[in-house]
Parts: sequence; C-alpha cells; structure tokens
Amino acid sequence: MNIAFCIGNGESRRDFDLERVKPYGTMYGANAIHRDTTVDHLVCCDQRMAKEAMYNNYVGPIYTRDRWYTDFATSQVKPLPNFDWPQDQKFTQTFHWGSGLHAVHLACRHGANICVMIGHDFYGINDKHNNLYKATPNYESAEYRAVDPSFWIRQFGLLFAYFPRTTFIFCQPDINTWTVPHEWDNLPMVVLQNTEDMVNDLYLTQG
Repeated sequence: MNIAFCIGNGESRRDFDLERVKPYGTMYGANAIHRDTTVDHLVCCDQRMAKEAMYNNYVGPIYTRDRWYTDFATSQVKPLPNFDWPQDQKFTQTFHWGSGLHAVHLACRHGANICVMIGHDFYGINDKHNNLYKATPNYESAEYRAVDPSFWIRQFGLLFAYFPRTTFIFCQPDINTWTVPHEWDNLPMVVLQNTEDMVNDLYLTQG
C-alpha cells in the first residue's frame, strides 16, 4: 500500500504533530512547511518560495513550475509533472494550480493508492485568509481576504477523474464541522475522517 500524506497549510493542522504519521507513508508539502519540518517532496510553485527553501538549506527535492526551474543551478530543483488532461479552461491550466494541489497531483503521479489530506481547509476564517503562515515573509497579511475555493474544488475533481483508483481521505479535527463540496456527493474515492481517527487507523492497520 502506497500512502501519501498531502499536507496543506490550512490552520486546521496547527496543533497536529506531523511526526506522528511520517513513519506510515510519503509526505508531500507546500511552500513554507519547510520552516517547520522536512517532507519527502516539497512543492514551491513560486520562485520566491523555492528560493527561500534553498536559502534555508532545505535538503530534499523541490518542485517548481517548468517555466523557471532551469533558473536554479542544481538538480535538487525539479519541474512539476505535466498534466494529462486538456488545459482548455482556466481551472485546468497548470499555472492556475497552487502548490498544495500540485503536491497532490505529484503524489498521484508517484503512484499513491491513498492520499491523506491534512490542512486542506478550502474555506477562509471570518472572511480572512486561512493559512498558517499568513503575515510572514512571502505570504499575504492576516487581513487578506479569504480565497474563493471553487478552483480548488474543481481541481480536486480532475484528480478524482484521472486517478479513480486512488482513495482521497480528507481529514479535519472535527470533520462534521467541515463543509463538504456538494460536487463530491456520492463519489466512491472520497473519504471524510476525523484526523485522530485516521491516525488511530494507521496504528491499527500499519503497526
């Protein structure tokens, strides 16, 4: 079983220790997560975030957009994989995918059977930006408006369609308080779970 932990930077994961799940799979993260932990694959779509990771002596592979990965004179920086679907609409185009969604796509391309989503919150908090690293270098201020999640929801829909044999587990501290996109109703590859229940399942099934 190939388990990928796809770590978003939503504030729901603030009190969750990522070290608890590292032994059970491959970890994919985005942007400033490197400030707090080392992941197996770090995605930094923006040049400034990739440069920050390099400046901070991040040692793992860093993936960025193919239009500028050659600007980095090191094999540590790699191009993100191409999409298999037509990029005929804005939400399908690689440039309109953020680092978090690109990290999930990378996990799928690496053959993950199960993608566990932690910190993929989608929704703002009190109409403000929902991100653990807001108001820090290379991020928007704490007062920045909430981001419309509609593209993220549709982009996950593309992943569901192109990787139908992969199970996507969306975790929240209390999943019953999370608004599930109605577009995902009755999709067999989508599973919703409390974060602690997911960890307990790992302990029981993976040893």
